[in-house]
Amino acid sequence: MKNILYRFVVAIICSALIISTGAAQNSNQSKEARAAVNKFFLLLKSRSYPALYDYLPSDLQRQITREQLSLSLKRLESFILIEKMEIGRVQERGDYAIADTTIYGKLIKPMKLPNEEVRDGRILVQQYLFKENGQWKVASADGRTQANFLRRNPELAKQFQFNQPKFEFKQNGEWKPFGRKPITNGQ
Repeated sequence: MKNILYRFVVAIICSALIISTGAAQNSNQSKEARAAVNKFFLLLKSRSYPALYDYLPSDLQRQITREQLSLSLKRLESFILIEKMEIGRVQERGDYAIADTTIYGKLIKPMKLPNEEVRDGRILVQQYLFKENGQWKVASADGRTQANFLRRNPELAKQFQFNQPKFEFKQNGEWKPFGRKPITNGQ
């Protein structure tokens, strides 16, 4: 069960590592940061994996090839089907932004819990956006990404509100946090 949930979390985080959009004008940066995250999701849903490589920040392009990215995302398809994404608050300061997102998916092979199969999951995760060559780039805010982001830009710790990723699954019609013992039979 933990292995499947771990793969779900990794799938969401990996899939959220990529995006960019055209250069934004200062007055429209928050709208364009939101549009960049939305564009990413549309590309991901259409399974345009090789094309997504062009939207990786240059640091990530040095760490992974186009083929590695495509193969990794194709492998994830056998574990999870990403269904939708909601974009919440967008914090923006100059060439940096953070977008709160909730990404929903279905496990291909449901998890077995006492008296129930769990198929639906979601992750609440922040997307870090920054401008690179006039384009918004995005990386999911896992612990490593957040540490690198703040190490390169320590002043941003005072300018943004950061949240840790949070995974939840649907049990008995309600969203339950991963890591907490599931409630069964009304207990």
